Amino acid sequence: MKFKIIKDEDLLRKKCTSAVDLEAAISLGEGMLAYLDEHASGVGLAANQVGVDHRVCVIKVGDPIILVNPRIVNQFKKISFQEGCLSFPGDTVVTERYANIQVIADNYSEPLYFSEENILETVCVQHEIDHLDGILMHDRKIDLDKGDKSSYDNGIF
Repeated sequence: MKFKIIKDEDLLRKKCTSAVDLEAAISLGEGMLAYLDEHASGVGLAANQVGVDHRVCVIKVGDPIILVNPRIVNQFKKISFQEGCLSFPGDTVVTERYANIQVIADNYSEPLYFSEENILETVCVQHEIDHLDGILMHDRKIDLDKGDKSSYDNGIF
């Protein structure tokens, strides 16, 4: 598959539609993982970042993960984290995220748990699911000078 990273904020803000064909969605995810390996320096990618309107995202921090129609169903322990994004090269922002999350996805029969033991992966999952919902990292930006609520003393950044 040929992909190109979308940088148009209006396109990225569009909420993705649910993937209906599970097999096709997994195939899309495999292509996105291959793209990350060959062309990108990121650790995650959402389908709308490559111009595809389906709720599919991939994470490649440790073992590669494909998530089809993912939803965060539980989260706890707010943290701050410095993030970047393939759609906004060179930009970084400090965001408010959660250190522990539980996710359900159509291609997994059981919930998936992501924890602070692998904080990069945990934040990446949240970042990519946000993309599928049309939410950008800039929307999660916190201002440390204004004393936003997150735990700043968490050694994350």
